[in-house]
Amino acid sequence: MEQIEPPFTFRAVQNFVAAVEAQSVTRAAHRLGTSPSSVSQQLASLEAALGARLIERSARQFRLTRAGALFLEPAKALLDDVGAAKARLVLADQAPPLSLRIAAIEELDATVTAPWLLKLTDRFPKAALSLTSGASHENHDALSSRAVDMTLAVDTVARVDWVERHPILRDPFILVTARGRDFDPATPMIRYEQELPIGRQIEAHLRRAGTTPSRGFAFSTNQALFAMTAELGGWAITTALAYLGTPLARDLVTPEPLHLPRFSRRLELHARAGALGDLPQLIAGDLRDCIAERILPDAARRLPFANNDMDIIQIP
Repeated sequence: MEQIEPPFTFRAVQNFVAAVEAQSVTRAAHRLGTSPSSVSQQLASLEAALGARLIERSARQFRLTRAGALFLEPAKALLDDVGAAKARLVLADQAPPLSLRIAAIEELDATVTAPWLLKLTDRFPKAALSLTSGASHENHDALSSRAVDMTLAVDTVARVDWVERHPILRDPFILVTARGRDFDPATPMIRYEQELPIGRQIEAHLRRAGTTPSRGFAFSTNQALFAMTAELGGWAITTALAYLGTPLARDLVTPEPLHLPRFSRRLELHARAGALGDLPQLIAGDLRDCIAERILPDAARRLPFANNDMDIIQIP
């Protein structure tokens, strides 16, 4: 009787890459929305189809075999190629539902996220969209591990050849002081945590300007930064987008021009290079439109001193 070879399936490859990147069958199952036993079955099926052991896994270790290491990059390329093919079908309105997972930044949650997702739903009615918020470096890690398909991040995130970048907005840094108080460099400076790209960028600029305010409180969220600035009667350096996108910011702090040379950061949409075809470019365009409609008019009213520094980055 002729022996039937085990099938080689795309789903099995997805499970293999997810397990390797998560370094855990359980975490891979959580990411894929399935059970650990299903992931294990898919891995076993793939190993049977390839005739090689790919992963050594036990209670104490999870590592690639030599065969697994050789297969990993072609497996990732296969996922990206299929993703790009599905994106082309979506754009031609010829596809089944497409799932898109996006990681954003908190600065957009209160102003742009909802209208942006509605615009995407109108453009791609068959797409299932999910969105999470996190810091830029966390979003970059999520993109690297394939936990998300696209991220919003700032340009201080390391440039790597596997990421395609779509610039969105130039976001100037501004000064904020406790509500009702003038800037006084002798009062406490409230900082962002140094693990955040924005915190490191601000500190580097302070060093270039030859000023080193004494260290005190440091925070990882805009809301906490503004609240402590108000509580202590101090000051902080933040960005126009952070101020405009934080609920209650106007009740806590007053925006002012920087007392240092001006500088800015860029907001960008990132995707794995070539993995989604032209979708990231179109989605970036929708995001630029939403920011122009929802944020820039507010910036012109509330931050007139920064109006010329905050602008949409148009791509020819």
